[in-house]
Amino acid sequence: ALAWHARGRRFDPDTLHKIHPVSAGFFVMPFYIYILCSFYLDQYYIGQTENLEDRVFRHTNSGSRSTKKANDWVIRYTEEFESRKEAVRREMDIKNKKKQEVY
Repeated sequence: ALAWHARGRRFDPDTLHKIHPVSAGFFVMPFYIYILCSFYLDQYYIGQTENLEDRVFRHTNSGSRSTKKANDWVIRYTEEFESRKEAVRREMDIKNKKKQEVY
């Protein structure tokens, strides 16, 4: 029998219907948290998205209220998650740590 590959795991096609699509990795789009840096503004921006390339493009081309003052945003850090919930939780964790450092 042919084997299917999903995120480095092998699955027997005859048993795929028994596996939840998320756990099998077939219908899961990764979500990302990212940290952008603008050297012009000397600022960082923290966000989350499902399409990292498109989101950074929009940040650098005035597509975001928070980042429109500069167009030199570059990715300094990323993390990948299997769900938006995990990505949002991590984004909030980083933002909360950032706030603690400021005050």
